[in-house]
Amino acid sequence: MRFRALFVSLVAAAFCGLPALCQADKPTPAKQQPPKHDVTTAPQKGPKEDLAAVARGEEQFKSSCGFCHGNDATGGRGPDLIRSSILSHDKNGDQIEPVIRNGRPDKGMPAFPTLKQNEVDNIVAFLHHQAYEALHSAHVPGDYPLAKLLTGSADAGKAYFNGAGGCSGCHSVTGDLAGIATKYSPIDLQQHMVYPAREDNITATVTLSNGQKYDGKVTHNDEFRIGIVAQDGWHHSWPKDQVKVAIHDPLAAHRELMQKYTDADIHNLFAYLETLK
Repeated sequence: MRFRALFVSLVAAAFCGLPALCQADKPTPAKQQPPKHDVTTAPQKGPKEDLAAVARGEEQFKSSCGFCHGNDATGGRGPDLIRSSILSHDKNGDQIEPVIRNGRPDKGMPAFPTLKQNEVDNIVAFLHHQAYEALHSAHVPGDYPLAKLLTGSADAGKAYFNGAGGCSGCHSVTGDLAGIATKYSPIDLQQHMVYPAREDNITATVTLSNGQKYDGKVTHNDEFRIGIVAQDGWHHSWPKDQVKVAIHDPLAAHRELMQKYTDADIHNLFAYLETLK
């Protein structure tokens, strides 16, 4: 039984504002030049799905990928993508696009380097839509029997936690994980383990050419632009080739681990966490 987390990637939207008016109480240096990057009010709420992109992505997926993964991406000759670790940790295509572009020759998946960027984006939108639908189409009860989940070895899980998994580098069984098994039902604990907090906590430090730095929550990050809500409360956006960007992602280690650990590792870790009463 595979346990993979599902989530929907929501992209933040920015609303236009009047920065000069809102910052009128700040002193203005002599001959101050207007900012060369985009400054708007902070985004308030992410937009709904682009259903047109989802529809286009569905057709593109059927044409390019359906013969292996099934037209609904739930698997065929190829694996189920909806419950895959790559999709569960994907953020705006950062995990999926490289696989589409480069393929997986070791697993018999061909590369699709000629797909246009908008076609890849549409496929990503379709996959996330399918994942969202799957996540909300059924409900696993919180009192799901522990015996059906507890199939791993607690000792092996402890060894992995303190060793190869590197979990102890960020977590502590006497700190943030103390009594974790009493705080959550078994099914919820397993969900938290493979589906940690969303990427909403990703921040970045953006350094301009003049040395000025902006720190804040990332609202947009692609190959060309970086956008953040800075400490001044404003939304700022820059072309990446004009600034230096340092991303601070608290879940980076989790995403890297998803590419490494096996189902046995997940079962063993869960068995170990269940001992932390």
